[in-house]
Amino acid sequence: MKIFLDLVRILIAVDIGIVVFCYLEDNQIWLYNTQLAFFSTSLIILGSFIGYSNSVRRQIENGNVGEDILKKYDDKFDLYDEEDKIDLDKVKQKKFKWYEAILFSFKGGFNFLRILGYISLIASFIYLNKLGIFDVISFLFGVSIVPAVSLVYILILKKKYQNSKVN
Repeated sequence: MKIFLDLVRILIAVDIGIVVFCYLEDNQIWLYNTQLAFFSTSLIILGSFIGYSNSVRRQIENGNVGEDILKKYDDKFDLYDEEDKIDLDKVKQKKFKWYEAILFSFKGGFNFLRILGYISLIASFIYLNKLGIFDVISFLFGVSIVPAVSLVYILILKKKYQNSKVN
């Protein structure tokens, strides 16, 4: 949770920098496009984080942790277990359902904030286009802020973690 809050603080600081830059350049079109895109993307990312966090929490509460959950999806019939003999009738009777993994992922990603973010992104595009102030470059810049800052932050954390692990 601390990492998430740190990332939110960094994103807010970067967004404030973009707002200040747009005001200093007196470019209202860039301001509207970047802010609407940034807000929408932030809702999508926040909704994804909360949805997957809740999914992981439910799995932990159900006792599906570690290798057990991987075994359920990867080796459902203990085919690679050397201690047990493989019962071919058991394997033939019960097939792995491909939609189970998709459903598991979907439940983690389905969140009201995420859906609201996608609706907001589409509505922002339509609204800006209708007003005649839609600018592709600034809108894409606003959309890319959250993923780019998140990626850089994760890479910095990874490097910091690797350095502390070596020492």
